Amino acid sequence: MVEPQSAIASLNPKSLDTVMMKPIAAFLILWVIFGTIERLFPLKKEQKWFRTHWLTDVAHFFINHILVNAGTFVVVVLLYILFHGAIAPSLQLAVRSQPEWLQFIEAFFLAQFIFYLLHRLAHTIPWLWRFHAIHHSSAELDWLASARLHPIEAIAVNVAVGIPLFLLGFREETFGFYLIFAAFLPIFNHANTNLRFPILRWIIATPEFHHWHHNNDPDARDRNFSGFPLIDILLGTFYMPNDRMPKTYGVDEYIPHSYWQQLLYPFRRGIK
Repeated sequence: MVEPQSAIASLNPKSLDTVMMKPIAAFLILWVIFGTIERLFPLKKEQKWFRTHWLTDVAHFFINHILVNAGTFVVVVLLYILFHGAIAPSLQLAVRSQPEWLQFIEAFFLAQFIFYLLHRLAHTIPWLWRFHAIHHSSAELDWLASARLHPIEAIAVNVAVGIPLFLLGFREETFGFYLIFAAFLPIFNHANTNLRFPILRWIIATPEFHHWHHNNDPDARDRNFSGFPLIDILLGTFYMPNDRMPKTYGVDEYIPHSYWQQLLYPFRRGIK
């Protein structure tokens, strides 16, 4: 635990500059890596680098970084205060005593199963869809489209997935590695690339798998909810044709194009 004096001392201009620079550096690195991949191996060759509503997703990337981190922290602290008695030291010890590779597999499957359930509910319950529709409003997909999320939805998912992993007592290394993986996966599977991954596509959600989830074709709607395709296979929501890729993305309803209008969209009256 950091002493109060140390915490206060850390809030100096240099440290704040470092905090602000991290998302900027991450954005530039991702832009170079995935921008290069998307230029060399594009799925939609006609799609422009600065596609339609690109700036809206840039706003999601940077503003959501602040809102989601702060909101997740507040909610987790409140839940810990209310339910810290639910922590079972003996169970946590048993989990931490396992090999690290086994802990990661367990954490990965548990987190993806919880995410699958939440994701499917977001497509089923109308008031949850109001938030999730923001993410599906992108008519053009690339790595940056993964950032288009309503912050309330993102906070809810972070908490719902993270709390069980915390209560079970997975090691910090396992927890941290999963968080890095979970942050990278959506960036990867939204990319505008025609690269195929014959073995990997059955283990994690690749662009070939996840693009169908964003397809606006009625035959493919409400499919491919998980980051782990096996879950969709077992629960009957798997869809990944071998001979084609989606032609259109987006939703039928009108979603505002500006970042701030999208934040307010779920709260508007008359939305179905």
